[in-house]
Amino acid sequence: MDGLRESRETSFDRAFVPVPRRAVPERAGRAVLLPGVRGGISGGEGLKPYYEHAGITIYHGDCREILPDLEAADLIVTSPPYMNLRIYNGRSVEWSDVPTALALCRLQAHGQMLINLGMVHKDGEVLEYWSALRTGLEAAGLKLAAWYVWDKGYGMPGDWAGRFASAHEFVFHYRREPRDVNKTKRCTYAGLEKTRTQRNRDGSFHAFSHAGPVQQFKVPDSVLRVTPQRDGGAWNAEHPAIFPIELPTELIAALSQPKELVLDPYAGSGTTLLAAKELGRRAIGIEIEERYCEIAALRLSQSVLDFKETDEKQGAGIQGRLLAEVDSKE
Repeated sequence: MDGLRESRETSFDRAFVPVPRRAVPERAGRAVLLPGVRGGISGGEGLKPYYEHAGITIYHGDCREILPDLEAADLIVTSPPYMNLRIYNGRSVEWSDVPTALALCRLQAHGQMLINLGMVHKDGEVLEYWSALRTGLEAAGLKLAAWYVWDKGYGMPGDWAGRFASAHEFVFHYRREPRDVNKTKRCTYAGLEKTRTQRNRDGSFHAFSHAGPVQQFKVPDSVLRVTPQRDGGAWNAEHPAIFPIELPTELIAALSQPKELVLDPYAGSGTTLLAAKELGRRAIGIEIEERYCEIAALRLSQSVLDFKETDEKQGAGIQGRLLAEVDSKE
């Protein structure tokens, strides 16, 4: 939480203002892009950013070509396209390319990789397509440390082919070695004396390992309770699979520190980059579709509102809740 406190003045007191679709001209990105740059790699000159400002960088191109030249990241948070379920600006991405690309990501020794994927069914059964991802990342020296659930809170109406309505996705957590997780969640019974005990393997009981009252904060749960991005927003109309900013915000706040580097090799419309910016982290995003690069650049560069005003209009998000937790802790 020290990291959250340090970044509050530059991160938590701001939020982006959604721009209506009609306000996004076809070449609006020119105002924020480096002159003449229209690709990730320029022959013989190394990487050329599509957008670069205040520690946030976007590269336009195939992440498989760009990743080997990037500095090692402290944290990777990404939601890659999977199993051709979405068409992105007229094209789909082959799932077989995704494990190969993610295995190219360079991580610090303490680096963590968090990958958001959804459930896919074929011929009436679950398709465990992510097994190829595990094989590829383990070959690159990464271990599957955990498997989290993103609880969306509700499933859509329908028959669902005899299954319960889907109301969750997964977040796969890979790493080479453990790293301490920031305690970003307030404990329900904070400050109360511990009266319960824990059960041993033989059925007997023992006291909690930590003496004293219940701590004020704890690490996040393995179930991430975040409401999905609602339809109708300006960015939803531009990108077919945008995810809510609260999800990457929660992951970044828990597993990185201010000024560390967050990487998203499938940046899309820039939600992970925006969350990193609000939390005072550096960030790099790679996106193969130039239109999405433009949208991400606009989101990162446009004017912002104070969180208090934003919360009144849109409802308090995770950033506002984390700020309240920091204030109460102080």
